[in-house]
Amino acid sequence: MKSLFSKLGLMMLVLVFTAVNGFSQTVDEVIAKHVDATGGAEKWRQINSMKVEGYIEVQGIQIPFTQQAIHNTGWRLDAEFQGMQIIQIVTPTKSWSQNPFGGKTELEPASEDEHKQQVDELDLQNEFVDWKAKGSSVELLGKDEEDGNEYYKVRMTTKTQNQNVYYIDVKSYLVYKTVSTTKMQGQEMEATTKLLDYKELPIGVKIPHKTDMMGQVLVLEKININETIDTKLFAGK
Repeated sequence: MKSLFSKLGLMMLVLVFTAVNGFSQTVDEVIAKHVDATGGAEKWRQINSMKVEGYIEVQGIQIPFTQQAIHNTGWRLDAEFQGMQIIQIVTPTKSWSQNPFGGKTELEPASEDEHKQQVDELDLQNEFVDWKAKGSSVELLGKDEEDGNEYYKVRMTTKTQNQNVYYIDVKSYLVYKTVSTTKMQGQEMEATTKLLDYKELPIGVKIPHKTDMMGQVLVLEKININETIDTKLFAGK
């Protein structure tokens, strides 16, 4: 009898190990198919800089913006509305912002929490490319349905401990939306961003040209890859 229970215990251990191992492979498979669907890792690794022109639409008002970024070095957003300048700068160690509508009439350092939430955006090469080497971890949370479509739910925790849940379409393997937890005025809130209107860039990667975050729509009209960008743009105060 003892031998029988020992064998049953061993079988259960093998089943659990197999299930866990298969689950891990499934996560890797979903990520690999997503990276392939967006152009492949090699093409993403060729991106060193990006300049984007477009507009932000809020309550029917369009605010033109320009964003310039160098991979893992810095990015800067410039916008103007009613004659007032809006600036946001992020570097690996510090961030700054100027937003007259938020009471910031000059460029001011961002808080530690604000910087932490923004610093991952310095990665221009798709967060799922080389995610292990970047110090991130991933977890498959299962599947979900929305608007008649089915999605894999993959949670990524980055090296900076930022967490995002990605809803990856089971057919196209493109990200439909992300759900992240952010801090605003000392309180945590959940932010959902839908990624829409995917288009392929000349370099061969596919990215969304429209995002909708809780009614704030961002539209990308012009994207230049690997043009020279002056790092002085990322110098704050």
